[in-house]
Amino acid sequence: MKAIPFVFVSTLLVAAGCSSASSGGDGSCTAPQPSNATFADYESWTEFSFTGTAIAGSPHTSGPRRIYLSQKPPHGATEFPVGTIIVKEIGAPPASADSVFAMVKVGCDYNSDGAVNWEWFELQVNSPATPAIIWGGSEPPAGQSYSGDPTACNDCHSGAKQNDYVESPELSLGNF
Repeated sequence: MKAIPFVFVSTLLVAAGCSSASSGGDGSCTAPQPSNATFADYESWTEFSFTGTAIAGSPHTSGPRRIYLSQKPPHGATEFPVGTIIVKEIGAPPASADSVFAMVKVGCDYNSDGAVNWEWFELQVNSPATPAIIWGGSEPPAGQSYSGDPTACNDCHSGAKQNDYVESPELSLGNF
């Protein structure tokens, strides 16, 4: 049976007093379905801004970008907590004119053949703090891509397995 994409909303985790995925009596893992509210107000989260030099063919590192982190991992952590959300805006502000991508640590061995426990998203930001999900899943859906490669998310992030699949040096687990 194919896994259904899902995400944890960090505020829901705090409200529920949870810190990890819930397991049903049958051992299955359950979580809320993704919604636009998952990413609401992401611009109020911890921000990391970069001006970086553009690298040909790589939107991941091209030009100005901002990364928003929903929650910092505990000091000395070896992975990001389930419920962590990372949003990346590429290009000059405002985000509504640029690419906005996200990764959500959902746990439950989601995406077990790629960046284990992470789900990918592309967002459309029509006005400040109101993003809408264009797509979400373990890879972009048919007809969608990131940098022209439909497997780019997992392929690229697999190189950062030692940092829980998070590519940004500024988000190195050793920095927290």
